Amino acid sequence: MELIIVRHGRPLTERRSQGIADPSLDEYGIWQAERVCSWLAHEPVDAIISSPKARAIETVRPLADHLDLAIDIIEDLDEIDRRSSVYVPTDLWATEATDILESLRQGRFDEIGYDRPEVFRQRVHAAWAELLASRPGVRVVVACHGGTIQEILRSVVGDGASTFSVTVDYASITRVAATEHGPRMTSLNETGHLDADRISIRGAMNSASTVEP
Repeated sequence: MELIIVRHGRPLTERRSQGIADPSLDEYGIWQAERVCSWLAHEPVDAIISSPKARAIETVRPLADHLDLAIDIIEDLDEIDRRSSVYVPTDLWATEATDILESLRQGRFDEIGYDRPEVFRQRVHAAWAELLASRPGVRVVVACHGGTIQEILRSVVGDGASTFSVTVDYASITRVAATEHGPRMTSLNETGHLDADRISIRGAMNSASTVEP
């Protein structure tokens, strides 16, 4: 089984006075979702899975519509901030989320609707193990979040995982092959689909092959 793990596209900022922030993709994030669809539409996909957050679902919605597949929700693939009333895109944290950063530095996770790191880790690792055991298809797309993907990869790495740290870009693709010998990462943070498409690449290769020496 190959698991194609997609980080969601770039979302809007959302600050709510009450309730849980669950922003949609911004204009750029919508474009990123379309690029993901254009790229993965060339691969045989058997199932599409997502966290419950709108930003993850919207990222794979174009692909699901194109392939006429349902999006199955796994609640525990949600991000560490799953109960937070504030969402700020991570690339804006330094300027627009200093309050969140300060709360995290002080370990006030519950106050801002974040899981404690150990709880988050256990939740994601358990959800990942259950997904591997269920084997929903030969090639499965999984849409989730930067922190969730890091914990998934820590589970894949195994020994020494506590020191394993990666950054994954919005709408990036990371691939994990699950075999009888266990899961192994085969790619990390693919972003080429945001700059190229498979049709143009194939056309360029065909043209190059017909050029006289």
